[in-house]
Amino acid sequence: MKKIIFVLFIFLSLKTMGGETIFSKANQQYTNENYTAAISLYDSIISIGLESSEVYYNLGNCHYKRQNWANAIWHYEKSLNLNANNESALHNLKITKLKIIDKVEPIPQLFYKIWWQSIIYSFSETSWKILTLICIWIILIISLLNKSKNYNKKYFTLFFSSIVLILFFITQSLNHNNSKTKAIIFSSSVLVNSSPTINSTTLFTIHSGTKVELIDQIGDWINIALENGNSGWIKKSDCKIIN
Repeated sequence: MKKIIFVLFIFLSLKTMGGETIFSKANQQYTNENYTAAISLYDSIISIGLESSEVYYNLGNCHYKRQNWANAIWHYEKSLNLNANNESALHNLKITKLKIIDKVEPIPQLFYKIWWQSIIYSFSETSWKILTLICIWIILIISLLNKSKNYNKKYFTLFFSSIVLILFFITQSLNHNNSKTKAIIFSSSVLVNSSPTINSTTLFTIHSGTKVELIDQIGDWINIALENGNSGWIKKSDCKIIN
């Protein structure tokens, strides 16, 4: 068993070191303005399972330099999925959205929803998962102390309540991230229909780079909603899923 763990440790270490080497080479290609080569190297890092907010952010920058707005937006969104507090990705995403045709204004949210989302997005998904593991270990330690009776009951109750509250926020954060499937339109122009058929009424048109939420799917058709509340049906092949 120890040999297996040791081999796995060596494998993961080599994998990580290899990813860091490729990342450095990709950065050098980007500096030299060889954006196609840089994209290929960054993509190879993701293909070996070492995706990160930084890699997706750099890919977004490469596609931006090539004026591929839809791909740039998609990669910035992927970067923010892994780290909602990536200020550079947020900034570049806003700039890139100015380059596309559709300027979709989101529906104003109530103050308590804004407050709640600020809490949910205070940590990245990875940070929430790490915090979950820490909380589980703390709960195990608390359970052992509880059995030994060697603790202050007042502090125990306060501490345990704090852990439960943290776990609640973690659950809400993960549910919020996984409850909504988002996508970016990649086709240059897409007709949004009233129902999942070609002969149905055309409601409006959206263009490359627009972000949509997936509501439902019937065959090759997906029901989408925009941030301004407009909704309809498009072919799934017209967009690329973010999460």
